[in-house]
Amino acid sequence: MTLDDRQWVGIAEAKRYRKILELELVLTSVGVESKVVQVERAWILFVPSHLELNAREQISLYQTENRVFNRSRAPSPILDNGIVGCVVFVVLIWGIWFLEGMGLLPNFRSQGTMWVFAVEQGEWWRCVTALLLHVDVSHLVANTVMGVVFGCLVARHFGSGLCWLLVLICGSMGNYLNSLIQGPSFASIGSSTATFAALGLLAGLFFRRRLIFGRGWRYNALPIAGAIGVFVLFGIGGERTDVVAHFTGLLCGVVVGTVVASFNLRWLGQSGQWITGVLALILTSWAVLMTNPW
Repeated sequence: MTLDDRQWVGIAEAKRYRKILELELVLTSVGVESKVVQVERAWILFVPSHLELNAREQISLYQTENRVFNRSRAPSPILDNGIVGCVVFVVLIWGIWFLEGMGLLPNFRSQGTMWVFAVEQGEWWRCVTALLLHVDVSHLVANTVMGVVFGCLVARHFGSGLCWLLVLICGSMGNYLNSLIQGPSFASIGSSTATFAALGLLAGLFFRRRLIFGRGWRYNALPIAGAIGVFVLFGIGGERTDVVAHFTGLLCGVVVGTVVASFNLRWLGQSGQWITGVLALILTSWAVLMTNPW
């Protein structure tokens, strides 16, 4: 097919026929005559010269209304599968449960509960040990499932070692903030505070690294909104639910996750992950020993 340059003007070019066909259909839908011609390896969209301005305006309006935003992710490399850290987490909280039941940790429940009055007296380790205590088996199972799910997700982007160190720190910080809010007689136990801290870490990470580019702060804040949605769904309700602890854990996770996401976590390497993982175990062991100074 040949076109008379005096009558037809090329207004768009694409290497893929599907793309140029899309523009042709746009013009057809608004009654603008057009033709597509292949020139070497490119496809060119032609319109009559007297319709050029109208055609360009219609295409511009279409592209503005249906702009293809850049959905590429900010660098959030997968550092780990998270399995090792989750296994250690499960062994730890279930091991504590069985050791306590066997009487090998006689003072752990009384000295490890996050009792506000005791924390105010300087027994801050209770903010750590309370994460290891549970009311009954159903409470333990529920926290195990939630902990594994969010723990694996966080570990994929932070690495297992750093993930669980941050989860432990944020969970403990959440318990401490909770102690500042509640009355002196208030007491709390359970790893759910750490679970919501893990959720917050993940939300903070993706918020900081701009999960979706080019759509403004409202879309970049979607991970935060998602975390709040999960909090509302699972963190509120139930007679024994410590809503404040869940919220403070989530808050600490978001703040810390946003800060840590500013750094390139690859530099830790495998050795760094092992070191941070060991630090998490040392902190936990020290807190447990503070409740049972044999």
